[in-house]
Amino acid sequence: MTGDETSAAGAEIRNEPEAKLGEAALLLRAILDNLPVAVCRYDREGIFRFHDGKGLEVSGIRPGEHLGKNVYELYAGAPGAVESIQKALAGKASHMVTEAHGLTWETWFVPVRDDRGEPGVVSITMDATAARQREVELQNKLMLIEKQQDVIRDLSTPIIEVWDKVLTLPMVGVVDSLRISEVMDNLLTAVVNKDARYAILDLTGVDAVDTQTAGYLIEMIKAIRLLGAEGIITGIRANVAQTMIALGLDLSSVTTVGNLRAGLKLCMRRMAAADQASSAPANAPAK
Repeated sequence: MTGDETSAAGAEIRNEPEAKLGEAALLLRAILDNLPVAVCRYDREGIFRFHDGKGLEVSGIRPGEHLGKNVYELYAGAPGAVESIQKALAGKASHMVTEAHGLTWETWFVPVRDDRGEPGVVSITMDATAARQREVELQNKLMLIEKQQDVIRDLSTPIIEVWDKVLTLPMVGVVDSLRISEVMDNLLTAVVNKDARYAILDLTGVDAVDTQTAGYLIEMIKAIRLLGAEGIITGIRANVAQTMIALGLDLSSVTTVGNLRAGLKLCMRRMAAADQASSAPANAPAK
C-alpha cells in the first residue's frame, strides 16, 4: 500500500467534524438501551428536556415520561437532588449517592450549555446496588476479622480472677513490646475494676522476651503498686532471667516465686495475715 493509499485509509476512519454528532448519538443510544443508567437534561428553569435510559425501568417510569415537567416540583421531597441541580446550574458539578426503590443510585450532575448558550444540567444516574453490597460485605468481613483478632488477643492473655481480689495473667509464647503494651492496659483496668489486692504475672509459658519488653514488665509491677495492689511475677525461665540480668534491671523490689501455685499460696497467706491483723483488737497484747 502506497503512502497516499495509507493516508486515504486513515482519513476514512478518523472522526470527521460532520460525523461527530451522528457517532455521539449512536453511542449514547447504545448506552441508554443496554446499561442500567438514566440520563436527564434540565434547562435553567428546571424543566426536563431529555429523559431516557434503561435504568428508568426499575422505578416503573417510562423514558420521556417527565419531559416538560419541573424537576423542582417532582423532587421537592429530595432537597439533596434539588441542591445539586442548582449547583450545576451555577457551574459546579456534583455527585451524590441515594437510596430509592430498594436500590442504591449514584448520580453525577454536570453543568452544560445548549446551542444557544443557555445554561442547563445533565444528570447521569447509575444503579450502584451491586457495588454497594460488595462494599457492605467487605466492611462486615473487616469488622468480623477485627472481632476475631480481639478474641485471639483476649485468649492469648486472659486475665483471671482466681481468688477474691487476686488476679492472674498467664502469658504464653513470645512476648513483644506491642503485646505487652496491650496487656498492661488490660491488666491495670482489671485491677481497678476488680479492686484487686494482688496481680500475678505468670511467665511459665513465655519462651522469650525482647529487651524493651523486660523493662515493660518491671514498669507494669510499679504501675500495679501505684493502684494500691501488689504485682508478683511467677515462673520466670532461665533465658528470660538472663535477659533481665543482662539489662541490669533492678528486681529487688519485685516479688518473684518459682511457679503459679507458689504465687497463689503466697497471696493467700498474706491476705489471711492482713485480715487477721485487721480483725484483732487494737489493745490486744503483742505475742
